[in-house]
Parts: sequence; structure tokens; C-alpha cells
Amino acid sequence: MEQSTILVVDDEKIWRNLLSRLLRTANYEVHTATGCADGIRLAELHKPDCILLDFHLTDGTAADVCLSVRSREDIKKTPIIIFSSDPDKEIISYAQCRADKFVLKGIPLTKLLAVIEILIRKTPQGQASFIS
Repeated sequence: MEQSTILVVDDEKIWRNLLSRLLRTANYEVHTATGCADGIRLAELHKPDCILLDFHLTDGTAADVCLSVRSREDIKKTPIIIFSSDPDKEIISYAQCRADKFVLKGIPLTKLLAVIEILIRKTPQGQASFIS
């Protein structure tokens, strides 16, 4: 069975490292980016099965990444999880960013893994199965 690929976009090294270790332990292939421009470039290059995206980045916000991803035919259906410590950005994450899920940093990481797994689970038709 082929490994699913996750792109982690976070400007904080501690989160990139923690999430990378967690996801690799859960048998995901992981790519990391430090900001919007790098995240967009890596999303286009690797076409990940899911993007785990911090809202506030040094070179912009999650909206910049989401709008770029959603505008590209080959990656526009990629599930995007906004993983942020700013609870005030939840509505924007859905309305403006068109994210598939908003998750607050600080939840048990096993719950984050469950959200990722649900979002990338494939139906028999090959379509991603989304949760609300």
C-alpha cells in the first residue's frame, strides 16, 4: 500500500519537527514548509494527500496558501486542515480559506491524526471523504 503524503506548513520549527515526527511514526510521507511561498511551491511539486497549515505565517496567512491551492485544477481538491492556536480564525478558515477542517493547536495529537485519516480516506470511486 502506498504511503499518503502530508504537507506541513508552519513557520515555527518546533511545530514542524513535532508534526513531522508524529506523522512519520503514523507511516505518512511528510514534507515541510516554513511559509506561504514555500508551501505553495511544495503543494504544486508533491501534490500531497493533505495539507496541515498554520493560519499565521511570516509571509502571509493560510488564506494565501488556500486560495492558490484551490485555484489549481490538479490540487484544488486536496484536503486542507488549518491547525492554529488562534481560535478567532475558525470562521475565516472555512469562509475565506475554504479549509476542510479547523483544529486548534493543543488538542491531543491522536485527535489530529484521526482528523487527517478521515480526510484522506478514499471512497471506492477515488474521491476524498470529507468531514464537517
